[in-house]
Amino acid sequence: MVGRGQDRPLVFIGDSITAAWGVTGAETFARHGLLARGVPGETSGQIRARFLRDAAGARGVHLLCGINDIAEVDGPVSDRAICENILAMGRLAFEAGLPLWIGTVMPSDFQGWRPELRPVARIRALNGWLRATCAAGAARLVDYHAPLATASGALRPTLTDDGIHLNPAGYAAIEPVMLAALATG
Repeated sequence: MVGRGQDRPLVFIGDSITAAWGVTGAETFARHGLLARGVPGETSGQIRARFLRDAAGARGVHLLCGINDIAEVDGPVSDRAICENILAMGRLAFEAGLPLWIGTVMPSDFQGWRPELRPVARIRALNGWLRATCAAGAARLVDYHAPLATASGALRPTLTDDGIHLNPAGYAAIEPVMLAALATG
């Protein structure tokens, strides 16, 4: 999928991690016809509300969300609600005839940011659900968790400045994973 149909972008829809990726990886995004539509602080429900608008004119969609739900940025969100939002966005993509890639939720333990929340188990469970759902359906999984996580499930300290957002080294660690996944589409 990378390199084909470059007249229409492959749109990355997500939150601040996606927004920053479009800036940090601007050269890669331009070279491969990728467009970042990330909005900092948005939850899966908020991303769902703008999904079709942001996907308009795309040749495909890359979806990355869930961490802000788990971080309770806009209040508590159940795992079921996160899954329902992702499934709804998948349906919207397929009804629009768009191939869909779904990225796993980035690892984090929120230490220093939201120390009262212990998200590692929730992130692992949501990523397990994403793996099973993508394996059983037409969406393609992009596993960002593996190259970023410590053995305990936190984001490797060398890849982040705050324990949740990727720094340039973090984006460099996942770029090959992303490009390989998009190329198989």
